[in-house]
Amino acid sequence: MKRDEFDSQLNSLLLSAEKLIPEKDLPDLPYMELAPTVHDWYDFEHELWEIGENIRQLILTKKKDLGAEQADRVCKICENIKAKRGRQSFVMLLGKKRFLHYADRIASILPDDDIDGHIISTLYKMGASQYVDRIKPYADHRMTWIKNEAKRYIQKYGL
Repeated sequence: MKRDEFDSQLNSLLLSAEKLIPEKDLPDLPYMELAPTVHDWYDFEHELWEIGENIRQLILTKKKDLGAEQADRVCKICENIKAKRGRQSFVMLLGKKRFLHYADRIASILPDDDIDGHIISTLYKMGASQYVDRIKPYADHRMTWIKNEAKRYIQKYGL
């Protein structure tokens, strides 16, 4: 696949994702019956998450990566709290050393419960070592996988 075909497919996916994000911030849905500490998902969150995963698959199968403008669009989706948990798969798209220059922007949204564990994982993969103090509180997180991501980050980048 040529770069222009890849870019066309990728830009189409990004546009679809951007259009799915609601204009207003929506309240959390009630808790799930099977997971009483987790809020249910809006349909658009599932759709957004799927688009992020489709982008990841496109990158893997076509052996190409995000261009600068595309990476910036991904980062803007990550920063948009109106996209809620649909952003999780988008945060993970930036988990490469070549996107280290986005670390400050990604770290700035760390307090967001919808994506905090994904942010920690992405900062780890980026090689962004300067956020140990901000990640330390997550070493006691109620969710085991987030706690483990924080500990892994601290073990690698802590003093």
